[in-house]
Amino acid sequence: MTTSQAYSRPARLLQIASWIIAVLFAVFLNMLGALVIRDLMFAPRGGPPEPQQYVDQSVTAPIETKLRDLQREHEALDDKLQTVRAAHGRASTDYRNAQDSFRNWIATREATGDSRNDPELLARTHQLDALQATAMDWQRQLDALADQQRALDTQTTQLRTQQDAAQAAADARYAAAGRHYELVVFAWRVALTLPVLLVAVWLVVRYRKSRYWPFVYGFGLFALSAFFIELVPYLPDFGGYVRVLVGIALTVFAGVYMLRAFQRYVERKRVEMQQSQSERARAIADEKAIGAYQKKLCPSCDKAWNLGGEEVSFCSQCGLGLFTVCACGGRNFAFFPFCSQCGEPVQRPREGVEP
Repeated sequence: MTTSQAYSRPARLLQIASWIIAVLFAVFLNMLGALVIRDLMFAPRGGPPEPQQYVDQSVTAPIETKLRDLQREHEALDDKLQTVRAAHGRASTDYRNAQDSFRNWIATREATGDSRNDPELLARTHQLDALQATAMDWQRQLDALADQQRALDTQTTQLRTQQDAAQAAADARYAAAGRHYELVVFAWRVALTLPVLLVAVWLVVRYRKSRYWPFVYGFGLFALSAFFIELVPYLPDFGGYVRVLVGIALTVFAGVYMLRAFQRYVERKRVEMQQSQSERARAIADEKAIGAYQKKLCPSCDKAWNLGGEEVSFCSQCGLGLFTVCACGGRNFAFFPFCSQCGEPVQRPREGVEP
């Protein structure tokens, strides 16, 4: 990428088209990278761990079998309890009814003073005792079934406790496996994106001015996006440290590179300022001259030449002759190749000769 690309309409259109190509290239590379980064989760052992893989079946299977057996026994006891409870309810009702009838009969007998019905009294008493015995028998069966039910509940609670302990151990193993899996996948992703980022930095540093610079910049944009954006949803808890540390390293690298480049520029200008005007004038390329004229800068010391007005002839900072007068009388920027008035080659001023 040269500086002359910015000074004509076709060149500006070419630059715009080149940047469009760079952005599109980066977008499509980024789409491909996103798919690769996403699918890397299936690289280690075919995918993420499943909770069922870490359950100890030798421990949980017997517990589950016992729990199912206890559940069936509990359901059978519930059926028996319902039957016995209904029978106990009927027996209790019959006993209360017989007891009420017996009280009424006793009251009638006492009111009439009839003592001839002593055998009937004995019979009624025996009947009432039998009903009471039946109700008590059903009650004992209810109590026995309730005791069995409580024993089943106790066993079920113990088995549930064992099952919870086994599940907690399985959850701990699953969590450890999940953390290990995240680390492995994160390492795969960093191993893929970090070299791409380093290659992109190297390409931009070395080939940013080549003919195919749009692809270099597009690849650089893709690498930055892949490392600093695409990795974000997949970073583990400590992943931010990796991103920040790499960002710090890249910032330091870029800062050192820029500082060295600036120091080289300053040293180059210092050496250039020690040269004669003619030597400095010969070293100025056409592209640099055009850019300097458009920005109203001295092409040698990069200072503004219009501080002394638009009609200046020499740079007020370094003394370089900037404008010259053609044989036709036209005033031209001394570093343009042809006169803007007659089209003849511009004669650059020699050292010590004013225009």
